[in-house]
Amino acid sequence: MAAQQRAPGALSQDYEIPRVRFRRNPLPAVLLVCALLVTARVTWHVAYLGLHSEYWLLMPGWVVTFGVTTLTLFISWFDKAYEVGPRQQRFLDSLNVAVAIPVYNEDAPLLDRCIYSLVNSSRPPQCVHAVFDGHSADYSELRAHWSGWWGPTLVMFTQLPENKGKKWAQSEVFANHPEADIFITVDSDTTLEYRAIEEGLKPFADSRVASVAGIEEIYNKWANWLTMICSVRNTVSQLIAWSTQSVFGDVLINRGTYALYRAWIIREIIPAYLEETFLGRPVKLGDDSALTLFSRAHGRTVQQVTAISLPMYPENLSHHFRQWLRWARGGSVRNYWRIRYLPIISWSWWWVAIGLYYIPISAAFPVLYVMEWPKSAYVLGYIGVIMISWAYAVSPRSLCIWREGETWFGRITLMLMYPVGVVWTSVILRPIRLYGILTCLKQGWVTRTRGVEVAAEREAA
Repeated sequence: MAAQQRAPGALSQDYEIPRVRFRRNPLPAVLLVCALLVTARVTWHVAYLGLHSEYWLLMPGWVVTFGVTTLTLFISWFDKAYEVGPRQQRFLDSLNVAVAIPVYNEDAPLLDRCIYSLVNSSRPPQCVHAVFDGHSADYSELRAHWSGWWGPTLVMFTQLPENKGKKWAQSEVFANHPEADIFITVDSDTTLEYRAIEEGLKPFADSRVASVAGIEEIYNKWANWLTMICSVRNTVSQLIAWSTQSVFGDVLINRGTYALYRAWIIREIIPAYLEETFLGRPVKLGDDSALTLFSRAHGRTVQQVTAISLPMYPENLSHHFRQWLRWARGGSVRNYWRIRYLPIISWSWWWVAIGLYYIPISAAFPVLYVMEWPKSAYVLGYIGVIMISWAYAVSPRSLCIWREGETWFGRITLMLMYPVGVVWTSVILRPIRLYGILTCLKQGWVTRTRGVEVAAEREAA
């Protein structure tokens, strides 16, 4: 195809895919506010505990919270986008890139838009391979339209006879493209930003890099209040927690919506990936984190803040809760492997260890507050004020992501909703996470089991 020519979609001649940019802004005033908040927070706690010694058991949790959140915030500012010179760019241009798209009960227009974005990207892959994991929706029109060559990109489809899970659908691609230098995994409801592949490949100019995580910018984030708070929470989390992990080359999870891997590593681990068991039971969840952990054993796992994906997120509470339950179950198994196999001197080992420390703490604190009521009312009120104040202090990180067509009013509105997302995660989603941890041996897929859950026609609902 000529540079100006665009391949039409199967169900729509053209799709409006917004351009998204990451713009680094040091925001020194925000850092100063954060430093002052930390100082005030610690001072207040120490003074309070001196007067109320019965709460000394809370001190370790508070100290860890202060230290980890502050350290993470400041280290995250050192996460910069990888840039390359002309010689490195020629090397990246020579890489053979194959994209794996596992498909099950997906909305056909969303899959169409996904393939459209890949074929029409600034750096098209050599192959786009969609694998239908068993029989679900009718994609015959898409197959008839896309099968074959589109410029430098071969689009192909494979039908698996039965629904075996995302791992098996991905591995169908991993095992059948020996020519690939880089494998890209993309969810079937995800649209890639125009320069996502071009930017995502840049870290591979460093031979130490084994995998690259893209950044999620939720496509349907303006659908309702739920997608809005999920969007701003995701953005801030990626630009603080994930950015800190990336500085150390220790990213824990390459989001399945868009991730890149050195192909030779993935081919090597296919048997272990498919045959993974935990306490004698097959592990079907946590596929993205498994690929990341395997990659970490061979090199650095990093995040490229300029490689943007646009996934669809749940628009109703039922779907949202089931998604969190699935993540909690998969993450519980994966945390065991991380503690066992990650180097104890690595940032991510300690990040996981601290997270595991918080699990019993988060379950015990509500019981303690109830037992100590009404004296604990003061503590709860204080914690709430601190939580919201801290959330507002870090929320400007969301402004580093610039999406085409958005107004400053909308961006500021979203930023101000970040504390709502923090409270939602801490209060509403925490019981679901605890339940997922306790039931982690249930490895069945709890979303998409009854058909399509998010559809393109509801994007503006």
